[in-house]
Amino acid sequence: MTTLEAPPAPAVGVMEDRWATTVWLGTIQPAVDHELLRTQMRRTTHGRRQVDAGDILDAAQACVVLSTLAQTIQLEAAEPAPVRLSVQIWAAGYRVPLAYGHGPWSAWCCLATVGDALQERSGALCLHDPRAGCDAAAVPGLPWGRALAVQAQPGLAVLAPGWLARSVLPVTPGHTVAVLTAEATHP
Repeated sequence: MTTLEAPPAPAVGVMEDRWATTVWLGTIQPAVDHELLRTQMRRTTHGRRQVDAGDILDAAQACVVLSTLAQTIQLEAAEPAPVRLSVQIWAAGYRVPLAYGHGPWSAWCCLATVGDALQERSGALCLHDPRAGCDAAAVPGLPWGRALAVQAQPGLAVLAPGWLARSVLPVTPGHTVAVLTAEATHP
């Protein structure tokens, strides 16, 4: 004689989405000394130049805004971490191969661009998920396995977890990009 048993009841608990990665993409318009920024951009014709962020903008205010945003999207604990700011000028030939951050979050804000990009993605920031298997997942409609590429447009900003891999596509000749970079550091 065969008996049928009811399958065990599923465990009651909280479902956690372990693959979700919060990345904020929006616009930020920091108060910038445009005259000084344009001068620095004209002086940079190739590669990268780093400029003291305090010379270009209100660094303290930028740190507060970015830290508050990181807390809002839950990339940072209740106590804000110290933030390292930099203004970088990216010119012809500049690129960053795959690199990684070291803090809880990283941010980029395009302050200005000069010249015409020969390619649409000149100086684009790309974020890559370094977790095993992400590049092998091919699920229609989902971003797994594909980098998030953000074109260099003034005011466009990205805030992402520090563990995401990042790269910068090559800047084409005649195109210059000024970027505010920020990285939260471990206290």
